[in-house]
Amino acid sequence: MERANITRDVRGLMPQRTLTLSEAYQVAELQAAKLIECLGITGPAVDVARLTELPKIEVRMEPRHRMPSLAGFSQWADGRWLIVVNRDGPTGRRRFTLAHEFKHVLDHPSYKVAYKHLGRGDQTKHDQQIELVCNYFAACFLMPRTWVKRAYASGIQDEEALAGLFKVSVEAMHNRLIFLGLIGDDRRPIADYFRADGRLTSARTVAA
Repeated sequence: MERANITRDVRGLMPQRTLTLSEAYQVAELQAAKLIECLGITGPAVDVARLTELPKIEVRMEPRHRMPSLAGFSQWADGRWLIVVNRDGPTGRRRFTLAHEFKHVLDHPSYKVAYKHLGRGDQTKHDQQIELVCNYFAACFLMPRTWVKRAYASGIQDEEALAGLFKVSVEAMHNRLIFLGLIGDDRRPIADYFRADGRLTSARTVAA
């Protein structure tokens, strides 16, 4: 596929209506799968650097002391999207940040409509949930569901080995394995399993 059409086609999977948080996660996973297909990537580790080759995308690496946020940020400026990534972070974090920020780029034209009801009027919660959706997109892009399950079923079950295969942090892989139901979540407090605020589901999508 021509690079000029990739961002447009992946964006096209976003419904032009308000979404629930669950629907937003579903769309994020569909977009991640479509992006992998459009980029012609067929197995781990995902070549996330291909995002830097897309039209109107400029990626800049900056040292931590010049960053307004810990990992990275994105903004529209001078007719192109600028994605700035903390160059001092580990490789897994840099890769995750680039994918996370690309989701912000994808969502920009429609986020005011699509994410209107997230947070239910609580702006802080609204913003946090958008970040969770972007984290989930990054996890799905770097660690596609079928690829992780295939690797796990083939006998690669050590978290460090899987993290090395997919070039993500061990923490990111740990969280992904929990989300996919391949391992248990022994570190979560018992009380969390009885909360009604969605924190259990949300926490498992955070995999930086």
